[in-house]
Amino acid sequence: MQVYRVYHHKSKGYQAVPVGFSIAAFVTSFIWAAANSLWGKAFLLFVGFMMMLAAAAAGALLDFPLLALCALAGIVLLPLWAGAQGQQWICDKLESQGYRLVKRINAESASNAINAAKRSEKQQETVSNNKATPQNKPAATFGRDFRDIRDNASPNSNQPPPQDFNARPWKKGR
Repeated sequence: MQVYRVYHHKSKGYQAVPVGFSIAAFVTSFIWAAANSLWGKAFLLFVGFMMMLAAAAAGALLDFPLLALCALAGIVLLPLWAGAQGQQWICDKLESQGYRLVKRINAESASNAINAAKRSEKQQETVSNNKATPQNKPAATFGRDFRDIRDNASPNSNQPPPQDFNARPWKKGR
């Protein structure tokens, strides 16, 4: 089973994005990025490939094998970067378009993940509608938060600073 992130937009509906390594992004990198409207990433990958190919050719022509090997390593690492980060790029794009993450679900396919997310949202709505609001009382609080006293972090704290708060240990004469 694959893990999916399910996103929802009020007017655009649901989208499911698989979590993990993207084989399609690894194999086709900048073409995959352009097909998914990730224009900035597609441009970076394309320019990166062109620069690495030019560096490999220059290293071979100038008899500089270290440059050629480094360029070949870059040519190998660019698709790995695209494959490892591809799904996250899609998630970031969806969040920038106004989608919100609904749930992470294990499912057989994207459509099954979307259907499961819809069912769980309907169940949460019915549970929240059945709860009576007067029964939900705020929790009792007793005095100040302990962090105010411990860290002396509260601006209205009555706790004086410790005696050696501003002491300099290398000056014994104080």
